[in-house]
Amino acid sequence: MKTSFRSRIDIFVLLSLGLILLPLGAVATYLEPKDVDLINAPINSIQKTIWKGFPVIIHRRTEAQLESIRQSFKNTPLEKQRFLAYQSIARTEGNVFASAIRQFTENYIAENNLYMSEVPEYGIYSQVSPVLGCAIFMEEFDFIDPCNNIRFDFAGKVKAHKGYEHLRLTIPPHKIVNSTLIFIEDYEVENVIDFTPDILEMSVSNIEKALLAIDWERLDILKVIVEDSPEVLVQTIQHGSNVLHLAASHETTLDYLLDFKNVQVNQINNSGYSPLLFAILMEHYQNAEKLIQRGAKLEAYSIGGKSAPSVFEFIVNEKQRSQEFANDVVEKLKQFKKNK
Repeated sequence: MKTSFRSRIDIFVLLSLGLILLPLGAVATYLEPKDVDLINAPINSIQKTIWKGFPVIIHRRTEAQLESIRQSFKNTPLEKQRFLAYQSIARTEGNVFASAIRQFTENYIAENNLYMSEVPEYGIYSQVSPVLGCAIFMEEFDFIDPCNNIRFDFAGKVKAHKGYEHLRLTIPPHKIVNSTLIFIEDYEVENVIDFTPDILEMSVSNIEKALLAIDWERLDILKVIVEDSPEVLVQTIQHGSNVLHLAASHETTLDYLLDFKNVQVNQINNSGYSPLLFAILMEHYQNAEKLIQRGAKLEAYSIGGKSAPSVFEFIVNEKQRSQEFANDVVEKLKQFKKNK
């Protein structure tokens, strides 16, 4: 059954709930897809664009880089190993998106397209590292994920890094028509794969299992974990985050968790973020409203030696939005606080 590809891209959070994909305010420096220059771009240059909120880099390769790609083609990871790369994507972007990326990328591999590109001179990749979601950048001899010090060659494969050899930079569905980059908005996925791992059988703590269930949008699995181990509702991970921090940036689990009286709505993690601030960061304002109704604080406050800024300060300083915008958000949230 074909499923229309509809991206579910957000700037996502990790279990540490402290890593942001791109510097806030950086989007303004990205080109519109129609403005990407595939004719006059300098050799070895990088152009950046945003597609459905997803950052994409366009690299014009040198002849030496093309030759290195030709020499390294036989080092392409095995399909079984590549599955893990797509699973990593599905964890944050969902099964439909990961299946689309897999299908588009695997078609290149099945066709023996060693350049992983319709036009060999250009490599077109997601700027999101498949390791933990950090933004990648180009250096002299490769691309680098600076958060994890993992390098990718100019065909997008991980270079000699034990444990991550299976990963590669992903390729968003696109085509090039008359030297113009066009993203395929209605790309059809032949087979949507459920990449969800067997969370309940994983050798990790129960709180980690709960967070994974939230991250994978698996309410059914989360319910099993909470019923068997209700202590996860009040536990935190090493970065000070609890289940609400992650659920605030997701769609399917917050309502369930807020039904429990003992969840800590105003928990502050080591980065100074409350669950409400994560909902604001991810622009999940419906989640913000729900948290407000359960007693989340709009003003600055401190708990257990940790401090969280006010929502107004957070929007202005962290999200780099105008004071007028921040005031508008705060006033709307105050209405929900009055009505709770």
